[in-house]
Amino acid sequence: MTEEKVTIYELKGGEVNILKAEKESVKLNKTGMFLCKEGEVTLTIDNKEYRLYKNSIVVYFSYSNLRIINHSDNLRGTLIGVNLETIQPLLYNVTNFNSLYIIKQSPHYILSDTQYNIIGQYITLLKAASKKDKSTLEDINKKEESPVQEIAKKQVELLSYALILEILQCYASTLDKNNTFSRKDDVLHLFVTQLYKKYRTEHKVTYYANLQCLTTRYFSTVIKEKSGKTPSEWITTALLVDTRNLLKKTNMTIKEISDTLNFPNQSYFGKWFKKLTSLSPLDYRNGKKPKEPVDYNFTDIVQRGMNQANNIL
Repeated sequence: MTEEKVTIYELKGGEVNILKAEKESVKLNKTGMFLCKEGEVTLTIDNKEYRLYKNSIVVYFSYSNLRIINHSDNLRGTLIGVNLETIQPLLYNVTNFNSLYIIKQSPHYILSDTQYNIIGQYITLLKAASKKDKSTLEDINKKEESPVQEIAKKQVELLSYALILEILQCYASTLDKNNTFSRKDDVLHLFVTQLYKKYRTEHKVTYYANLQCLTTRYFSTVIKEKSGKTPSEWITTALLVDTRNLLKKTNMTIKEISDTLNFPNQSYFGKWFKKLTSLSPLDYRNGKKPKEPVDYNFTDIVQRGMNQANNIL
């Protein structure tokens, strides 16, 4: 079964354990938000505790650890998750990343009534578009998307982007109050901004360190400290996500994709991809499933693929 790009759940008190996060911490494989409409819930994200109530939201990022501590019986809210393949291209168009770091530092935000209503309207439209997208998948024997399905998918993508921008705008309104970025925050901010623009052509950590006139060692230490991930992990994930997008969404040949992502040659690209996913690029494009479930979190990618990737990173 194809993984859904966007998942939307309307949660009620007794159904919160849909994520299986009440008994133990779970690693999230999507980026998204929870909008609390009624009641209360206390949860932790990466071991930091937050208490949500009506008109508040919490934003979470892929590979974060979630644990639900407790919630009221009348809890009601909307949980939205977007996979990396969908959200990464959308973030390319965000030129000011300060709001992303505000969210990372303080993911809990209390909405005004106006903000709450606007976000609610976007969610309603997104749910309708997602439902329409799913309804076009009934004929699993179709090898090509129908015009209706293609339009529905584009609606989901654009509405997701609009919702992301609305949420970013909410958090950006706090920038004046929270404008306390350290030098290390600036290093991470600039790296991510440059990475989204340059990762296809620049794979080496040294390149990004030199842009900031820093040694590779110090630069890597700062990025790891501020984000929890090494620069190589950021670069590898950006390349992997883009590769999967190009394989699934375009008619580019394997060689064309390899050239687009600036790999030394097609053979090296194929070995790199297989090391990370256990599938060749062609098998992945054809929908072949790996023999064992593949965990695409950063740690797993690094453990199984960084030795191969280091030759270009």
